[in-house]
Amino acid sequence: MNSWRVLTSVRLVRLASAPVCQTTAPGTLLVTRNGSTKASFAKNNDKQNNKNGQNNNNGQKAAIALASAAALALKVYYDQEGISLQAQTEDEDFAHENRVRMYMAPDKIFNYFASFQLISGSGQDRKTMMMTPMDFYSAITPDCTLAHGVGAGAHVDVTEAEVAENKFYMEKSPIQGSILNEIGAAGLLSYSDFCFLLTMLSTPQRYIDTAFNLFDVTGDGNIEAKEFAYVSTKMAHKTGGFGSYTNLDQEEILASSSGLLNYLFGKDRKKSINRADIKKLQIDLLEEIIQLEFSEYDKDGSGRISESDLCKFLLKNTKIPPKKQAAMLKRVEKIWPSKARGISLPSFKNLFYVLAGGAELERALFFLDVEGIGVDIEEFRKISSWVSHSELSDHVAKVLFALLDDDGDGRFFKEEIGAVIFDWRQSRGFEKGSLHVSMGQLRI
Repeated sequence: MNSWRVLTSVRLVRLASAPVCQTTAPGTLLVTRNGSTKASFAKNNDKQNNKNGQNNNNGQKAAIALASAAALALKVYYDQEGISLQAQTEDEDFAHENRVRMYMAPDKIFNYFASFQLISGSGQDRKTMMMTPMDFYSAITPDCTLAHGVGAGAHVDVTEAEVAENKFYMEKSPIQGSILNEIGAAGLLSYSDFCFLLTMLSTPQRYIDTAFNLFDVTGDGNIEAKEFAYVSTKMAHKTGGFGSYTNLDQEEILASSSGLLNYLFGKDRKKSINRADIKKLQIDLLEEIIQLEFSEYDKDGSGRISESDLCKFLLKNTKIPPKKQAAMLKRVEKIWPSKARGISLPSFKNLFYVLAGGAELERALFFLDVEGIGVDIEEFRKISSWVSHSELSDHVAKVLFALLDDDGDGRFFKEEIGAVIFDWRQSRGFEKGSLHVSMGQLRI
């Protein structure tokens, strides 16, 4: 029995059956939404309405009973096996989600992690997969424990009216002043929204102006809803091709319930955004993603994580064999057996920006190390500052060298750090969404 799949089934059953306007704490399995089919059974007389309402309630009770039975069966199974019901997702499930992030095409990743299907159109005949902001976080975070993908084809139906009135349950970010929650309050995320947000996170800050220029089709220094809809649709890869973009496509996109379009341009699509807005959006997104990932290790909310936790963050979903990873962690834990000085959120943030630099870090390393003799700890800190535009903590640098400097010579070589530092972006699917710049034979 796979606990993750059973719990996911329970979650989906309860999503489809729970009453409207029910509020729960972020991350709970009990979810809120009313059956969207009840309107189609309404009759003109009160007697028939009452009868249908009773049938609807019976259906909800049956669904909840089914969910409860599944949960009870799972608990009995765990009791028999001596395993706590509060156990986290099994390693094999983490590994499967990680493979989805690394190797699948963007549209497949989106469909795997998207948990809602939006029903729209005059005849309620148009169905579009949509995701919540926390689905988005899960889709780009290896070994994510805050939210999980439900798998392709597993979703909850929700109507445009329910989305507009917030009459459905949506997991929220625990970060105060969350931009993800602000976007979520405006609606769900479409596939084009997913691709755009992925681009914002995976494009180094020094190239964000280039990304803005691509969206500013008219070159007037502002991006309007039509420009945004056109470029974001064209950049969203789809299996089998990119598809067409006609005036009908544009009208449909602009009239959609996209939370990102609502957030950026208003529901009337009359607002516009400028270069400063795009930069702020990128910074706010990065800051929240970093805080969320830091919180997965900072269980006690102390504001610091151990050196070992930092190394686990770096090693997760790498291609390094488990036996070698264990040896690398043992080397670090020998120096810092417990949370001694620890790693603060600002230090973690600076390292995250360095890792997000991707090819920029590799290019800077080759520029400084043309002799092929490697770089020492201070030279590595200098390179990191070029990429992140902030100083890498000396303590974080020492932890990195303890983890990755296999021969202990005090110098970094490409072969030593490539599998962790340079491949970090790939484990999050960043290479699928980042801005690529080509000049002659140079491609970054």
